[in-house]
Amino acid sequence: MQPRPTMPIQDRTLEVAIDRYCTAFGRDALPCIAGLDSALAGAAATMLADAVTARRPLRYCAIADALGGLGCGTVR
Repeated sequence: MQPRPTMPIQDRTLEVAIDRYCTAFGRDALPCIAGLDSALAGAAATMLADAVTARRPLRYCAIADALGGLGCGTVR
């Protein structure tokens, strides 16, 4: 068995935040995070965690809009 490659801490933090968000609101409520890189993962994780704490799901493009339009793919 090959060792599992290590993830940067930002990516692990985002992974945990995604799991908690989906537990709270369902996977269908997860906002778009397409195009998100490791440098922005911490900010996205914070937004997801804050939404869970506030018990208020985010809009589909909320993270993309907040982090500079990461290619959300919706028409405005």
